[in-house]
Amino acid sequence: MKIIITTSMSGLGGTEHAAFRLGKLLHEHGHTVVLASSDGPLVAEAKAVGMKWYDIDFYNGKSGYLKGMLAYTRMLAKERPDIVHCQMARIVPACAIAAKIVSPKTKVFYHARGLDPETYPKIAKLFDRLGVYIIGNCKHERDKLIRHGFPAARIAYTYNALPEKAAAVQEKTAKDYVMLGTLSRLSRTRAVHLTIDIVKALLDRGVPVKLSVAGIGEETDNLKAQAQNLGIAEHVSFLGGVRDLGAYFKEVDILLNTPVLIGDHGAGVGNNILEAGLYETPVVSYDAAGISEMVVDGETGRCIPFEDKAAFAGAVEKLAASPELRRRMGKALHDRVTHLCSDEEIYRTTLAAYNM
Repeated sequence: MKIIITTSMSGLGGTEHAAFRLGKLLHEHGHTVVLASSDGPLVAEAKAVGMKWYDIDFYNGKSGYLKGMLAYTRMLAKERPDIVHCQMARIVPACAIAAKIVSPKTKVFYHARGLDPETYPKIAKLFDRLGVYIIGNCKHERDKLIRHGFPAARIAYTYNALPEKAAAVQEKTAKDYVMLGTLSRLSRTRAVHLTIDIVKALLDRGVPVKLSVAGIGEETDNLKAQAQNLGIAEHVSFLGGVRDLGAYFKEVDILLNTPVLIGDHGAGVGNNILEAGLYETPVVSYDAAGISEMVVDGETGRCIPFEDKAAFAGAVEKLAASPELRRRMGKALHDRVTHLCSDEEIYRTTLAAYNM
């Protein structure tokens, strides 16, 4: 089967990593994988593992979108793929129209990773008319699109493929405090400022914790100022972008996740949750989007109702006090993640979706 993965690869975010991991997995199973995207940090890695690359960018304004569509049409006429797998909603209409013109046997898929809430009804209606198929990045996202009117017979779901990890999970570094961590883009939606408030509350209670903030984004300076203003700057480290997950999770004892996602905001489980599970690190998270599909409250971590700061801080404090509880929940999350997101399961569910 020939599959064209179409996306933006300009950064190092969750979509770029998910597109790369999926393409690599499909290539390893003997499929021809073509990457049609803008340039970015992971493109060289994609080519190195055997993906062919076309430099096509849909994100340069209206004229750039039209140029991208023309380039995509020429590429489709040449490649004649079985599947076009779009990782972002914006590019789907151009890809679907191009396929109808020059490669009508090609099935076009949109991998739903979240939209603005008001966009869901419009997308469900438009993509249905275009004959597009959808793969949600969790059960919650699939059900949401069905609720907004997309045909259930043309939508499936599969979780994101896992990153590669070291052959064995390393023991956590022994220390006289508990290292809390965040691993996400530093944006208002990811709301690391709420995590910093919780760390402040824990320190005020005398809980020996520090916070390791991994990620980059527009809120970096504000978060640093917040830690300084709260008088806890010496307890909060900003690491910037992290590529060595093994080294990061060797130091982090509990991953905290405090996104502001209400109603139809947000989608998926979050790569940070999957990565924590891969490295047997328990998670305390607000319950949003599909997070509870992995973070089963009381079993694989703690999944707290949104904005219940007292319950969130209490859950972290209980985990901080019990290395055994952290080990048990971290191992349970590892088992759940590595089952539902194993290469075999991702490949099975993706191929099942392609054959809808």
